[in-house]
Amino acid sequence: MTSQPPFALFVLDEIIDIEYLNRSLRLAHDWDTNATWDLWVATDSYEDMPKAPSERQPPPEGTKPPLPDSYKSPWIGKTVEDCAKWLQNMPSDSGIQREYFTTMNQFSKEDDTVLTCRIRNDNGKFKVDYYPLSTAVVSMYMITNRGSKFDEAGYNYQARMKREGKPDRSQGGPFN
Repeated sequence: MTSQPPFALFVLDEIIDIEYLNRSLRLAHDWDTNATWDLWVATDSYEDMPKAPSERQPPPEGTKPPLPDSYKSPWIGKTVEDCAKWLQNMPSDSGIQREYFTTMNQFSKEDDTVLTCRIRNDNGKFKVDYYPLSTAVVSMYMITNRGSKFDEAGYNYQARMKREGKPDRSQGGPFN
């Protein structure tokens, strides 16, 4: 397994149509002119996952748009926890990041956001923390804001929502 991208992207709501998904993949990719395709649109088959690179090879790339018009997410109606459990059971030769992933939910299109998610063990219990980020910066944040920076960005998100009187669409924390 690699600690590099790609990160799984699970589409959890049918409101995320193919046009919006393709647009979001492009937008997430365009944060840097040298960026790779860092988000892999998750199927429900481990066989479809990019494999881990051999030593001294670059990480595999994620999904390049456009997706076929017939694409329909197998994750519609599932939870973030369902996604996390599926990732925890993936084969060891997968090139997908195991502890951090992304999802698009019922608020993603309205808010133009993607949830950045972290799987953690809390005293022997499986937990998933997440908060939304702008689609335009999600890849950059996923690459640079893991570990303690994940908590800092989550705390900043929660504080900003409280200050602005907006709904908090995060789970977990308190991030500190």
